[in-house]
Amino acid sequence: MEDTCRVFILGDSLFAETLSEMLISSGTVVIIGSASSPEEALPLLATAQPDVVIVADTGETDRLTFDHLLAAHPDIPIIRADLRRDYVQVITSKLVGARRSDLLAAIAALPKRM
Repeated sequence: MEDTCRVFILGDSLFAETLSEMLISSGTVVIIGSASSPEEALPLLATAQPDVVIVADTGETDRLTFDHLLAAHPDIPIIRADLRRDYVQVITSKLVGARRSDLLAAIAALPKRM
């Protein structure tokens, strides 16, 4: 059996509920918590220890949502699932060493643009 991914859902909508149900049915995801707002999520994330936060965006999420989450929990990647788009956006604040080789390795690891 594959390893399971511990997911925290941020969103208070039918889209968030549907997304949670879809992920649970995959058998590879465990929903370990949810919150309707970033303010509600911040203290919960410290104890929940998710592998990833999925923001179920219905068009009301602004950039500050991600900035606050990344500042408080820089080690947790965020996936933005936007109801209005046919793609998801992965947001991370992975720290890169200050050496030239570290920066070059981080650049090389970036996904190629289409």
